[in-house]
Amino acid sequence: MRAALIETCGRPPVLAGRPDPAPDPGWEQVRVLAAPITPLDLLCASGTSYFGAPALPYVPGVQGVGTVGGRLVWFPTPAGMAPGDGSMAELALARAEDLVELPAGADPVAVAALGLSAVAAYLALTWRGELAAGEQVLVLGAGGVVGQAAVQLARIAGARRVVAAARSAAGLARAKEAGADAVVALDTLDPDGAGGW
Repeated sequence: MRAALIETCGRPPVLAGRPDPAPDPGWEQVRVLAAPITPLDLLCASGTSYFGAPALPYVPGVQGVGTVGGRLVWFPTPAGMAPGDGSMAELALARAEDLVELPAGADPVAVAALGLSAVAAYLALTWRGELAAGEQVLVLGAGGVVGQAAVQLARIAGARRVVAAARSAAGLARAKEAGADAVVALDTLDPDGAGGW
């Protein structure tokens, strides 16, 4: 298979041939459709990551979108953080329990571009929150990347009303721009302004 390969930390990857990866028990072989370059990928490939220098050579890509058994999935990899290859190849390995099945018709490139932040928001709303159309949603931390994705995904999922809470004026503006029906400022000041809770 073809893959991007980091041979030297701090240098761009090269296109190389690699053996097809074979999954161990509990792992799946994913046919990769899209793989983003994330800040964590750049940090690992630089050799200056808090995980330490990666074992070389390796295929970068800490997340991706692909197919397993005809299902469209988002998946993470340990590439650059632990021994093993990542998503920037025709085939990649991912732990079966880490696969996130995507709705039919989802655009693999768009999902890869949204990445882990959108997956976290999606799982919080659907898997943990069990959001149903017509419900009202409160998104805490709505000014951040995960929060902005949650506001948009709640809207797409048919939420009746999306209320966004954030600490800063800029965060509130981002949440409103993302599609919140209402925004609520969070702060740590009591009503008389003396501070504390």
